[in-house]
Amino acid sequence: MKTRTTTSATRNLGRCVAILILVFATPLAIGLARAAVTDGSPNSGEDAALKQVVAGFSEGWNTHDAHAMCASLADDVEWVNWRGEPLGSRQAVEDEHAKLFADLYKNTHRTDTVKSIRYLSPELAVVDDYWTMTGARKRDGSEWPYRAGYSNFVLAKRSGRWIVIVSHTADFNAMAPAAK
Repeated sequence: MKTRTTTSATRNLGRCVAILILVFATPLAIGLARAAVTDGSPNSGEDAALKQVVAGFSEGWNTHDAHAMCASLADDVEWVNWRGEPLGSRQAVEDEHAKLFADLYKNTHRTDTVKSIRYLSPELAVVDDYWTMTGARKRDGSEWPYRAGYSNFVLAKRSGRWIVIVSHTADFNAMAPAAK
């Protein structure tokens, strides 16, 4: 009888150990699997291409070249600037920024950091971008030494190339206009 009881107890102990191993090893295995998927995800090449669109925008900004900045905008882009003003075409965005680069933004430097990418379909993505800017001036000519904000871009893949079709920007430091 002792042999059967000992064998039964050993089996039960073995089962308990196996269950404990599964309980503790499963989260670790899931975490490792997620890390592997993140590093070599099917979207990693697309992520890089989307980040390059934002980098190209930032590079155009920092060279104060409105045409280069707008190179990845759709001709019919729906653009809303940080003041909530809509600009309904790539040319309108380019013209507005050419004026700003010649005056209020001529000494600016912008840094962009992509915070998230979400795919709505294989050819449609949303990119959230945190930006900072130094060297701007306000419309009254006073210095605006530091700005920070968020841009939300909707991009479509057209003819194998990602382009911005919608952009909304928020400036964290913006102030409401004075009441008249």
